[in-house]
Amino acid sequence: LGKSFKMMPVMVWGMAISGKSYTLADWIVAAAVTGGVTEFLLTGTIAAKHQHGTSIHGLILLLVFLGLDGFTSTFQEKLFKEHKTSKYNQMLYVNSFSGLVSFITLAATNKIGVAFGFCGSHPRFVADAFFLSASSVGGQWFIYSQVKEFGALVFAATMNLRQVISILLSYVTYHHPISGLQIVGLALVFMGLFYKSYAGIMAERPKKGREEKETTSLLPKDPEMQPPAKVA
Repeated sequence: LGKSFKMMPVMVWGMAISGKSYTLADWIVAAAVTGGVTEFLLTGTIAAKHQHGTSIHGLILLLVFLGLDGFTSTFQEKLFKEHKTSKYNQMLYVNSFSGLVSFITLAATNKIGVAFGFCGSHPRFVADAFFLSASSVGGQWFIYSQVKEFGALVFAATMNLRQVISILLSYVTYHHPISGLQIVGLALVFMGLFYKSYAGIMAERPKKGREEKETTSLLPKDPEMQPPAKVA
């Protein structure tokens, strides 16, 4: 659920990279979501049953992730707008570079033989990795599509909703205890995201009305509908 903090980093990166400005309502929504997540984390246990580090160590790693993840989606949006790249370009180059980094890492640690040996010893792993990669590509297509069409902030809000739903399903499936204050935190998250969606829908209505009006005014008039000319 800590990933739901990403709205604030995305907004900060948007101002730093693209010179964006956000309305007071945007900041209130981000604060509501962030506050709700904070309350959820602070009023319940966040430690895993089987862990090798401390919660502080995990939170530090989470902060680093949020900073880098916020930069990623914001810079993707910048590439779409300023350089007119397609989502397929970004998918190809990003995944190719990721594969190159993985190969260099294996080579630097002398693990290439071990990796291929593991694949040879476990053929089922290759099939599972293939299907996992295919699923990842499908997910990337939707991610890039949303970033391109709606922007990084909307994508961050969508991921927030996904995280909240995942947490709720986890609580129901594994029967984790949930406190009243945690429910209040979740309510703040949902209210903030609902308002964001509602405001976006209401903002689109005047635009659609103007577009329909302009389209109607540009349509050629049917000669048969014209009034008959007066005979002198």
